[in-house]
Amino acid sequence: MKRKGLAFTMAAVMALSVAGCSSKPDTAETEKQSVSSTQEAQADASTEAVSSAAEGEPVTLKLFWWGNQVRNDLTQQVIDLYMKDNPNVTIMPEFTDWNGYWDKLATSTAGGNMPDIIQMDYRYLEKYVSSNSLANLSEFIDNGTIKTDKIPESVIESGSINGTCYAISLGSNAPAIYYDKEIVDKAGVTIPDQMTIEELYEIGQTIYEKTGALTYYDGGYVLMGEIARSYGSHLWDELEAGDETAVKKDFEYIKKFSDAEFSISQELLVEKNPKVVETKPIIDGTVWNDFSFSNQYSAMVTAAGRDFGMSMYPTTEGATQQPIYLKPSQFFSVAETSQYKEEAAKFVDWITNSVEANEILQGERGVPVNTDVQEAIKGTLDSANAQVFDFVAKVGEVATPVDAPDPEGSSDVTTKLDTYVENIRDGSMDVETAAKEFTEYAKKTLEEAKQ
Repeated sequence: MKRKGLAFTMAAVMALSVAGCSSKPDTAETEKQSVSSTQEAQADASTEAVSSAAEGEPVTLKLFWWGNQVRNDLTQQVIDLYMKDNPNVTIMPEFTDWNGYWDKLATSTAGGNMPDIIQMDYRYLEKYVSSNSLANLSEFIDNGTIKTDKIPESVIESGSINGTCYAISLGSNAPAIYYDKEIVDKAGVTIPDQMTIEELYEIGQTIYEKTGALTYYDGGYVLMGEIARSYGSHLWDELEAGDETAVKKDFEYIKKFSDAEFSISQELLVEKNPKVVETKPIIDGTVWNDFSFSNQYSAMVTAAGRDFGMSMYPTTEGATQQPIYLKPSQFFSVAETSQYKEEAAKFVDWITNSVEANEILQGERGVPVNTDVQEAIKGTLDSANAQVFDFVAKVGEVATPVDAPDPEGSSDVTTKLDTYVENIRDGSMDVETAAKEFTEYAKKTLEEAKQ
């Protein structure tokens, strides 16, 4: 089935001119069976609980998210404010990093103990909807509990499957290359708004010759997807069809960079894990660049103690389509098994539409999706967060529609991809063999996930 993109582009970030996410194996079928059996047992209790909550009876909501310490601290401040304004509601927070989040969520979901409110990622949305784990939020939009009149329709569509909304985006962001401005200035190099991968190679060589700073080429599935988009294709369409085109192109780039003396070695990448903000090699200046998303800026600046420049994810020479896109930074969803769906929906509405909440968050979860909130908090932003707003607005001017959510089985595929990337970097596998084996594995895994 052809996977079509969603028009999540400039409409999500209108009026933004500001002056001064390793994955783990899928467990969808296990979750679907467990959640289905749990839902019947909890149906009557859920109805009674929602009614009691409306009368001001005490309500306890569990809220689960992934994030770094900056996000954790800001989210706790927002929770405290909400509980102050809603004294009958107690919110029990739980958080972890990305690497452990999906294992914990899968376990709790399979056991029928999914937290009331969960942070959801675009790539996992289809999986959790198909396992009947997420509540229908369209009902709460229709009855006015979740207000969407100041939110672009494309944002609501980004959290919808087959016309039903299951997730509300907390912000807009875009893939970004971060760069160390001091190192770049010392090398006398100017970083364009968007490089080609070939230009990234040449700039990396110059920076190494002038400063000794190494270059990092990510090579993961996000960049592989950008490569496919640059010639009008979609990565998951190719993998489902057993097409090696994007895989081979990306693996060739990985090989080219890893063979260059100015690139960070696989050994150093093991030591300085680029998937954890605090250990990214750009933080201590080992490399001059990093691949991430725009909403990570605040956390990275905090960890490094200095500002970074931002450039769009790279395209390729001879590209026929602009590959850059805007996407939901993350969503909040409500568990289908929650006894307090309406109270959970009220919190989702508040954190989305409250100026007070977003003055605290300062765009850490992405540029707010409510256009009135965007306008209201622009003047409160510090220079770092203002830079993120400007960057997202700039991306919005050229972005093409984001791809559809990743298919079931994708997390197994992206986990396996990490192994092949490492094997190419350390020279234990050649590009041809790696591309063939990985594509065959991806095709088989995706086919089995549909059964």
